[in-house]
Amino acid sequence: MLKRSVVALLLTVVAAAASAATLTETFDRTFDVRPGAVMFLANTNGHITVRSWDQPHVRIHAEKRAESRDSDAAKQGLASLKIETASADGGLKVNTRYPKNNNGIMEWIAGTSVSLSVTYEVTVPRSMSLTLEDTNGAMDITDVHGAHHLETTNGHLELVHCGGSLDAETTNGAIRVELLEVTAGKSVRAETTNGRITLSVPRGLAARVDAGTTNGSITTDLPVTTTDTGHHSLRGTINGGGPELRLRTTNGSIEIKAAK
Repeated sequence: MLKRSVVALLLTVVAAAASAATLTETFDRTFDVRPGAVMFLANTNGHITVRSWDQPHVRIHAEKRAESRDSDAAKQGLASLKIETASADGGLKVNTRYPKNNNGIMEWIAGTSVSLSVTYEVTVPRSMSLTLEDTNGAMDITDVHGAHHLETTNGHLELVHCGGSLDAETTNGAIRVELLEVTAGKSVRAETTNGRITLSVPRGLAARVDAGTTNGSITTDLPVTTTDTGHHSLRGTINGGGPELRLRTTNGSIEIKAAK
């Protein structure tokens, strides 16, 4: 009886695999915004890339993706995956709505479980502020100058040629930040659990440094007048002090560099 059940199970899996499907759908829209306002984007699974331009518009180009061993289940999953947008105070809110997850062991055995994701490529005004939230996905941002709040769980965070203020957090991923300027009176916070932190700032920046790691080292290209230093911590001031640079990781090193 057991042998017969195992054979039946294998035949079910093979039959489901024969109708396997990967389906995609493109979302592409452009919205009028006020430069300097906030763009909010929330996602669950998928990479977020943000670039800038000199136009008062936000362009959202996204690819929705559904994968399943059952083509009908993939179609239903893709149809249930929604991108919702709304204007807010001159900015834009984008929410990714995933259907309720019923991917249990029985769905996997039957071949009807569905993997859903959305990959975003976003273009914003150069002075836009960003609030990005994700669970399983990296974030890459280039040449955007505003107040940025970035949060993911599994994925790296990277900002290149950016400016303003920053509050960035991930759990499993490195953080790499290159700031051309820091807004006066604003802080920079970068925290991860498993990953390296690299922060590049102008050599002439006046700031306070508060950096710490549990398993890793801390190095700096910039002269820091220290108030507390050790192999795993660095506190002090650069050029007399100013906005706080707060850097924290558990498993990884921290490097402070002079931006080129």
